[in-house]
Amino acid sequence: MKATFDFSGHVVLVAGAASGIGRATALACMEAGATVLAMDIDAAGLAGLPPHARLLTQVTDIAQPEAVRSAVRQWLTRVGRIDGAVLTSAVQRRTPIDQLSDAEWQRHLDVNLSGVFYLLRELFPVMKAQRSGSIIAFTSGLASNGWVGAAAYAATKAGIVGLVKSAALELRSHGVRINALSPGLVATPVFLDSASAAELEMYEHTLGVSTPEEVTPTLMHLLSDAAVSISGNVIERRLIPRAEAWANP
Repeated sequence: MKATFDFSGHVVLVAGAASGIGRATALACMEAGATVLAMDIDAAGLAGLPPHARLLTQVTDIAQPEAVRSAVRQWLTRVGRIDGAVLTSAVQRRTPIDQLSDAEWQRHLDVNLSGVFYLLRELFPVMKAQRSGSIIAFTSGLASNGWVGAAAYAATKAGIVGLVKSAALELRSHGVRINALSPGLVATPVFLDSASAAELEMYEHTLGVSTPEEVTPTLMHLLSDAAVSISGNVIERRLIPRAEAWANP
């Protein structure tokens, strides 16, 4: 049975809302009654979200602290509060370490790690004052397992784990929760653009690849009051290998 959530009167910020898991989350939250604050660097993707009275969009590069500060403060002026935040923004490029340029390394750090930090820095005082809130940042199985050519991405996603666990300790006496989600293999632009055709075929045969919509129930649960006791955790969505993968190793 499909879980249902009532977010009427809630305000949820979604970073990376133009595509993938962020887009699916923004749509699911609006369907559940929330006002959604959607940010992304992709202006066309944001414009492609269905118009809605409870949707506010802001083209924002989260790697720029002043842009993050401006977007959050403009929204607060309009809606007055932020009850939840889902931080999905990320970049991933496959480059071996000895070919990784300073600029590419820095861009991974700026978006995947510093961008999350900039958002947390703006959200902390808001949610502390409310004495409520739930934040979800995104990590990856690559944070602990690594992958060929994914050193920059894996390093930033490992950094997210440390950031989230430290943040949870700072927030625990203020009624605010924060968790990290490792979503597994999901058909998002970041994943599809970085994986080779051979890898995609292998993943589909052995584990399967989730859709962004299949991830949203986990996110909705973490945003909801049903998860009031969950904070400082890394939640992993593990895919069970397909039966044929066991039969044909």
